[in-house]
Amino acid sequence: MKLKKLVLSLLSLSMMMIMTGCSKKYELMSHYITGPFDTITTYMSYVSSEDEFNEQCDYIEEQLNYYDQLFDKYNTYNGMNNLKTINDNAGKKAIEVDQPLIDLLNLSIERNRKISSKVNIAFGSVINIWHDYREEAESHDGVGTVPSDEELEKANQHTSIDSIEIDEKKKTVYINDALASIDVGATAKGYAIELIKDGLIEMDVDNFLLSGGGNVASHGQRKIQKEGEFYLDDCADKFCVGIESPQDGNYAASADDPDSENEAVLVVQGESIVTSGDYQRFYQDVNGVRYHHLIDPETLYPAVHFRSVSIITEDSGLADFLSSAVFLMEYEEGLKLVNSLDGVEAIWLLEDGKIKMSDGLKDNDNVYIIEKSRLK
Repeated sequence: MKLKKLVLSLLSLSMMMIMTGCSKKYELMSHYITGPFDTITTYMSYVSSEDEFNEQCDYIEEQLNYYDQLFDKYNTYNGMNNLKTINDNAGKKAIEVDQPLIDLLNLSIERNRKISSKVNIAFGSVINIWHDYREEAESHDGVGTVPSDEELEKANQHTSIDSIEIDEKKKTVYINDALASIDVGATAKGYAIELIKDGLIEMDVDNFLLSGGGNVASHGQRKIQKEGEFYLDDCADKFCVGIESPQDGNYAASADDPDSENEAVLVVQGESIVTSGDYQRFYQDVNGVRYHHLIDPETLYPAVHFRSVSIITEDSGLADFLSSAVFLMEYEEGLKLVNSLDGVEAIWLLEDGKIKMSDGLKDNDNVYIIEKSRLK
């Protein structure tokens, strides 16, 4: 996604949450952090002083930078063994790393085995190829070529999740295949946001929204009622979050609200919302065919089922994992998975401009679809 579009989306989000009234005790303050996880992180909370808010922001920025560096597979940092260190030593030796990286890898492997094999952190050798082709295209105005089937299939021979060996006692990670590579792009950001959210709660921060790109975590509700007109009446007292529109193709504009940058609005009370879509990181070939970053492990090509999938559930890390997994599935398979999980809901933006929702969101007063004709 272009930075300009991301900024506009975040501004749209903040307009939903900004306070128009005032209070003697609390005010709603917001802060933007640019850089970690290659996105813009937005934080909003009710505070009684600027010093209180700055303390919260300092904590968030420190943690975001730490997790971003620890989970980074492209760069090294002085005094830190991170994901790149592990990958660089594949087939050579085990690497001792900090506990949060051990925990992320263990959780990602567990969810791969218990929930869906569509998200495989050992799929890095294939993802790296698509990343390199996308990077090359970006140097040519977003137009590039596509890797050959032979190149992809050769890399796919080195994607076994069993190649990752974790020693809990020694806190080491070893990849026993020298050509394998770990990629946590589908799990790391949501996991980090969840840890930071938990840290804020431990600091007794009781009402806030934390948005890292397409990962939004919430806690509590408004301390001060918001005035004005809303899609949903509850947005006056509770936090509301929009499901972003791709704003192109069949989603170029909403007939019911042409100025809206969202396709839906949801009331959140402790839930997280994570969206995976094809309109953020992509390039095109000379024929205008779009190739995005969400690669199907079965076809080895970008999935073509939807424009986006949004997952609503309490745990941001789980929502991150599921948004990628369900995006890579046919609708019926994804719906079956979502309906089988307690406290999990989903919204699909289909290629044809239609919108589908999981069973728990249908006839739900906490969901507003901006253009009703899109519902399918």
